[in-house]
Amino acid sequence: TGIAEPSKHEDLFVFEVHHVTLRKGERLVMPITEFPLKYEDVFVVDLPFAPPPEAMQNMNSNQTSELLRMLNAPRAMHRIRLTNDSEYPLTTAPALILRKGQLLAQSLMTYTALGAKCDLDVTSAMDVSVSKSDTETSRTPNAESWGGNNYGRVDLAGTITLTNHRGGPVKMEVTRRVLGLADTADNDGKVARSNLLEDDQAW
Repeated sequence: TGIAEPSKHEDLFVFEVHHVTLRKGERLVMPITEFPLKYEDVFVVDLPFAPPPEAMQNMNSNQTSELLRMLNAPRAMHRIRLTNDSEYPLTTAPALILRKGQLLAQSLMTYTALGAKCDLDVTSAMDVSVSKSDTETSRTPNAESWGGNNYGRVDLAGTITLTNHRGGPVKMEVTRRVLGLADTADNDGKVARSNLLEDDQAW
């Protein structure tokens, strides 16, 4: 067998393997290339927004219960963040994550260009607990008028609490999505406004 130099064809990156012959029904597993990559463990919490009451009125009881369960039981996800400083792009494919010969997870590798980063899901971090609470701080009737209709304003304050039971420090990334406008975020948090219809991560 022989492995030719990899090449890029338009948007595809192809590894070519020459001089391989298989009989009918035979299978072959062949390593193509191997290279080390830098990585770091990251624990990610992504808290979705709750739909408005009008949308929940159109849901059946099972859908409402499932939605409330997801909103009330947020979890941290353990991910491995890879930095592709190799000579080749990483292509989309299933990925096995091993540590000291033991299988940790099966994940999906997405296309990662040279110099870019990608995240691989490992598992739900059961030893990093997450809780959130929302409290109504004020309510102003008829705060806005638009199209002949009056709308009230409701101000909320939210708190996210993380508890690390792993016995050592971990890197956390927390994203909280809300409907409306966020005024402030403490603990070095950043507020960013996005278009709900264009933000595929919100769904």
